[in-house]
Amino acid sequence: MGTPVQRLPSVLATAAAVVLSLSLETGCRPPTPTPIAADTLPLDLVTMDMPVPQHVRRLAVWYPRAGEQELAYGYTRLEEATFQLKRQRSWIKIVDRRNVDQLTEEQRFQLSGRVADDSTVRVGKWIGADSMVLFRIEGPTWRERLLARMYGKMPPFVVSSKIISLESGEVLYHDVVTATPVPASGEWSEYASDYELRPAMHAALDQALSTAILHLHRSFR
Repeated sequence: MGTPVQRLPSVLATAAAVVLSLSLETGCRPPTPTPIAADTLPLDLVTMDMPVPQHVRRLAVWYPRAGEQELAYGYTRLEEATFQLKRQRSWIKIVDRRNVDQLTEEQRFQLSGRVADDSTVRVGKWIGADSMVLFRIEGPTWRERLLARMYGKMPPFVVSSKIISLESGEVLYHDVVTATPVPASGEWSEYASDYELRPAMHAALDQALSTAILHLHRSFR
């Protein structure tokens, strides 16, 4: 061992190496993401443990008619995501939505409960699909947004996805995701109009949609 003076250059060199290593590590880290005004919580997720069977080949899409612009936007994103499933399984065919609209006149499909009867099988064969993906988006109503501005509690957006076999009525996939809008700043009571809520509402809906789409795509891998 040398004297303290002799060991000083070695110590300084080691310290410099540590500082350089830390600076390089920090430089390689991705930037901190911008916070999104939404709290997201998956409620009922089967997709991770139960991928959609390979025999699903002709998939029809159904969702309720949307009167609000936000909901219409959400259903459009979900339908587009369904067409993107062909990237995971190139053999999948997506039945045109306009044909499904005719289907709903004869058979009512709901996201809750089991769909299994002779008419379902008949209608499924009629439109040429073997399975159906059903989407439903529920979000804060105008009244609920008004109450949130008065009392400060905003209900979440809920995006439900379900795939049902039209032959057997078996639920092949079921996923429910929620995202609660969060004020960009302050409290809901500080917002003077429903119009001012739109950015937070859109951010929460986008967060729920992105999560639901991610789960759907993973289930087709």
